[in-house]
Amino acid sequence: MPKSPKTLRKGVKESITITNPELQAQGHAADDGTPKIPEQDVLDRQLEDVLTAMNIPKAKVAELMKESNERKWQLVWAQNQVVARHPPSHYLEGILAHLEAIDKQRRKKAKVKKLPSGVEPISSILRGLEISLRTNKLSWLQDFISYQPPPPDKKDKDDAPVAKHQGGMDIFMDYFINMDDEGRENMDDYLCVLCLRALMNNAYGFNSVMAHPETITQICLCLGSVDPFSDTTSDQAMRKYRTHILVLELLAAVCLVPKGHPRVIAAFDAMAKIRTEKSRFQTLMHLLRSERNTVAVVVACMAFINVVVHCVPDKNYQVALQHEFTQLGLTAIMEELSDIDSPDLREQLDAYEENFVNVAELAREAELHEQDQEIIDELKEELDHLQASSQIAAERAAHQIESLHKDLGDQKALTDTVVERLEAEKADAAHRQEALQAEISALKAEMAVLMEATARTQQELAESRNLSAVLKKLNTPSSAKETSFGFGDEEADRLFKETSPIAAALASVTATSSAALQAPAPPPPPPPP
Repeated sequence: MPKSPKTLRKGVKESITITNPELQAQGHAADDGTPKIPEQDVLDRQLEDVLTAMNIPKAKVAELMKESNERKWQLVWAQNQVVARHPPSHYLEGILAHLEAIDKQRRKKAKVKKLPSGVEPISSILRGLEISLRTNKLSWLQDFISYQPPPPDKKDKDDAPVAKHQGGMDIFMDYFINMDDEGRENMDDYLCVLCLRALMNNAYGFNSVMAHPETITQICLCLGSVDPFSDTTSDQAMRKYRTHILVLELLAAVCLVPKGHPRVIAAFDAMAKIRTEKSRFQTLMHLLRSERNTVAVVVACMAFINVVVHCVPDKNYQVALQHEFTQLGLTAIMEELSDIDSPDLREQLDAYEENFVNVAELAREAELHEQDQEIIDELKEELDHLQASSQIAAERAAHQIESLHKDLGDQKALTDTVVERLEAEKADAAHRQEALQAEISALKAEMAVLMEATARTQQELAESRNLSAVLKKLNTPSSAKETSFGFGDEEADRLFKETSPIAAALASVTATSSAALQAPAPPPPPPPP
């Protein structure tokens, strides 16, 4: 996984912190002469005024407001005790005096630079200016940037017209750009970079530095101000190394601020043009090769390369910068540097390798991506076809569902009709069943009557049979009759006449009973539904 810009900041000292280290040190120090801490609201108001005057960022202000009252009061007291040793005009007028002396020396081609009496050496002026920029209040810095020099007092007719400067930053950068050989030998460019870093510690000063078109270019040119291969003393070598480290750290910090990366790249382009180099990073690679035995310089170089290459959001631009360093031999140098036992250097080398964009691998991934894209396109076509088929099937299903709903409605209506008819038939059947039950009950009653009549008839039949037997006996000869019953013929005739109507009635009943017994029985009632 590539490292984030926050990880790339490791190894790059925060040169732009917008803080005041000297005031912080004074704030922690104990001071027996410190007055008593005021009331809470007064203390907070005074601290807010001090932080506003120092132009401290809001995040840092919120953090400092949470400190203890002792810490707050130390900060307030220390800041109130800061008194500017000299006004901005003291330093800027000294720089103007050196600029005029350099201009006269170059125009007259003199060997020695003649300074007016009482003018301090430029190194002393720059050291004092750096301390003042770092420790004084915001109002002092604002006076420095807005300073306007007095009109020149022209006494010498050979004096060239003095260039008009727009503020203290313009005067300072004029000297930084037109520094003479003596100043370069004394490493005054290092002091100038320190002054710019002190300015950039403050948001107001940072904006002023970035607004000047030559500041970043002049900082970048300090990388080539000293030849690493020249014979130098140990003191000169140390000053040379600290200049390179300071410049690289400051440039890396500028790359990480908004609109800072293009300014740094433009500065390297300008340096290559001024030094007639084929590549804009040729001087940087020259330092990396020549000072590989100085671990601090190598770490600063690799940290700057990591930031300048990998903090850009555009991947194509990152690959172009990466290829540019590869063409300059960075890969081979990194292999040699990997043998150096330094955790900081190892971290920077690992950061570059982890963020390295392998173009060949990207090409393979692009080819695979094209193949995957073709497959995706085919799948999209199939998906479109399936979606169209699915749409047709859905429409057909919707039509079928609609038809089924219609059929279901018809079936429901038919079912309702059948149910109504069945309900009517059920009610009719219930009525018929009730009628049949009544009819069955009536038939049962009639049957009971018939059974009773049959019993009577059978009884009468038995009686009639007895009577028939009696009649048969009566119909026998008179002798027999007399013999049998002891009646005479007269009595027998009388009995016969009396019983003849009875016999006729019995015969009629017998015939009726026989017909009734021979008639078929009525059918059983139908079972209930």
